[in-house]
Amino acid sequence: MAMNEKFYIRQGRLDDIYGIASIYSDSIQELCKDDYEPEIINHWKASTAPESRLKAIENGSLWVAEIDGEIGGYLVSIPGELIALFIGSTFSGLGMGRALGQLGVEIARGESGGQVKLESTITAAPFYKKLGFNETGRGYFSHGISDIKIPVIKMVLPQESS
Repeated sequence: MAMNEKFYIRQGRLDDIYGIASIYSDSIQELCKDDYEPEIINHWKASTAPESRLKAIENGSLWVAEIDGEIGGYLVSIPGELIALFIGSTFSGLGMGRALGQLGVEIARGESGGQVKLESTITAAPFYKKLGFNETGRGYFSHGISDIKIPVIKMVLPQESS
């Protein structure tokens, strides 16, 4: 769908689930290691089965950024909320996160230009601030099922002014 000179963004496909799972695990392990304890990292990266993303793929809310045929990052966004955005550590710094983030905001805002909420990792909060999000509080990751609490920063992008 969206093209960049370095990567291509398209809707996720069923055969992407293992590539997406690899990006998720790598991103947590490598990019979040300075902000989370090893026990949380290890549990977190093992807490989401690849098949758990099938529903998001089937309902069209999961997008991937691909470079040279390899998935480098992914996004899950629905009206009103950017649910997930993960970039593989070797793809960090290419603009993939910004491009996926902008697409996620566009999807979440919809035609109404409404407010967008998200739960950011501690690591990604500065990135989201650059996209215009503001911190509204702290808490723990609320999507999925886990017996460990993963600290997050709750953020919101205000409604577009008309």
